[in-house]
This record gives sequence, C-alpha cells and structure tokens, in this order.
Amino acid sequence: MSKDKDERKRSHLRLVVNNTERSGRPPGGEQEFIPLEELIARRDDFRPAFYRGMPRWQAKGYATLERFLTARTAPYGMDPVHGRVMVLPAAVVSRESQEYGSPQDEVLLSITEDATGSGGLCFSMEMILPYFNEDDSVMEEALLFAPVLQYGALFLEENPHDGLLDLIYKLAVPLYPPAFTFRLADRMFNIFSAELKQTFHALSDYPQG
Repeated sequence: MSKDKDERKRSHLRLVVNNTERSGRPPGGEQEFIPLEELIARRDDFRPAFYRGMPRWQAKGYATLERFLTARTAPYGMDPVHGRVMVLPAAVVSRESQEYGSPQDEVLLSITEDATGSGGLCFSMEMILPYFNEDDSVMEEALLFAPVLQYGALFLEENPHDGLLDLIYKLAVPLYPPAFTFRLADRMFNIFSAELKQTFHALSDYPQG
C-alpha cells in the first residue's frame, strides 16, 4: 500500500513554492546567485557592469528595452553575472503565474547575437514554468501533454542549480536590421502572456500532487 502511494506521488507534477534560487539564469562560476529582489533594488549599481564591453547595437537594444519597461512602470533587474540578462517578476507579464506560480518566478529578457552569424540580433523572453518532479519521465509526459503553441516553444532542460528537469517556455524573434522598438516589445509581451495563459490552463488538467 505504501509503495503504491509513493508511486502515485511520483507520477504527479508538483508546483514549486518559494525556491529563491530556482532560476533559468546560467551559472556565474564562483559568483553567488543574486536573488531577483536584490537585482531590482540594486539595478543602478549593476548597470555599469551589465553594459561594459557590450557591442553598440546590442547595448542600444537593451537601452530601448529599459525605456520600454520604465514606461510600463515594470520592476526589473539587470544581472551582469549570470548570462547578462534582464529579469522581471513573472507576475508582471502573466496574471496566471500569480495563481500557479510563486513570487520568485522570473522572466528572462535577452538581446543576443543571431545564431546564424548573419549580423543581426535576437530578442527572447524565457520562463521556467513552476512545475517539477524528480522523475524525468513525468516531466517528459508533461511536455507531451502541454499545448503546441503558435509562436513560442516549450522544452525541457536540466536546471544547473538543482539538477532537475525544468519545463521552459521561450519566445524569440529576430531583429533585422538590428533595431528594437516599443511596438515590437509590446507585441512580444502580449504573445508571451497569451501563450503562458494557454499553457497554464492546459497543464492545470495534468495530475498534480
């Protein structure tokens, strides 16, 4: 009886609650993980290191993104150590994340070189969805259960902080020529919010413990 109960428990997705280091930000070597709250509070302190040595077009894109977030009065942080990304509380972008997730959930914003090497840039938004299970097969089944999205993509990736598989949603768009506008940012935020809503609602029907 006890063994059956344990098996049922392992077959469920569980919500992550109050794990302050559960982040999609890449490891920063020996540098300590910086909590989201500190990134936001010390944004002006981190800004010089964030932009230092950055190519001009990339820096211009991030500066536009900063102005866009400021115009929306969105709290955001800048992490110069763990992947050089801007970090938002997920609740700023998705109402559903307040229901299914926790205040520590993050959305990562990045403007990087285009992987094709054609000279353009790529703007992406990424979030680890607040579900986990120690059994990798459960996470694989959850990915198959999740919806096929029109614009973004869902995928699994091992989290460097705890070694568990994360279910991640990512939305990306090329910037050709390398320019970034409020209109594009607004469109990306709207798509991100809509597809997260669709995903959360679909996964709410998946067994949870």
